[in-house]
Amino acid sequence: MQNPPAYTAKITDYDRSVSTRTYSAVEADALIAAALCDDDKVSPDADRSGRITITRLITGHRSALDTERVTLRRTIRLEPVYAPRRLTARQYEDLQLIQEREATPGAALTNGCVRAGIVSIPAAATRRLLERGWLTVEPDGTASVSYAGRLAMTLHEHRTETGYMGTDKWVVDAFGVGEWQIGEPLYLSRCSCGYRAEGRFEVRAMAQQASRTHRLEHLRAVFDLAT
Repeated sequence: MQNPPAYTAKITDYDRSVSTRTYSAVEADALIAAALCDDDKVSPDADRSGRITITRLITGHRSALDTERVTLRRTIRLEPVYAPRRLTARQYEDLQLIQEREATPGAALTNGCVRAGIVSIPAAATRRLLERGWLTVEPDGTASVSYAGRLAMTLHEHRTETGYMGTDKWVVDAFGVGEWQIGEPLYLSRCSCGYRAEGRFEVRAMAQQASRTHRLEHLRAVFDLAT
């Protein structure tokens, strides 16, 4: 099978020139793996876009005669071709099966289908996972979940939302007359994984930030990055 583009990349080079190109899932995985190995900064966005930014810094002299050391920056901004939110529940389950088999003995592509133990993922479903860049296949047929697939799975597992609770209260005056007094709402941060922020937030933006922080912790864990 051919490797369709999984990411569109905007590259800002050391000299600040800008170029664009596409990466297949295999190429993007190799790029990300090399960046992690070289201690480059790999930063997933905190939203549900699945975007990744890879930053490399180099410090040195511009020439043999230059005594001043300078630091130059190169960034690669990876934008998924297929939005992670398009991952269906069934596709999530298929990727989970493959991921669980990655250590040993592994999942393999056979006659267009992925065999993961006693389970077989149909050819049509396998083709869609490959087309979206969520699945990669090595030359020997070994199937693995790509970084794009892992991010999509993580975002599927952590669908955060901001709720609110009312603070209305019944107030009785000195004459025994009661009435409801409207209070300011308190906002909640919660996630489909069961996470609930301990605090109640007076400002909605603070609850949203707590949700993004929770989600980002799990997105960073995809790359084994410390929080």
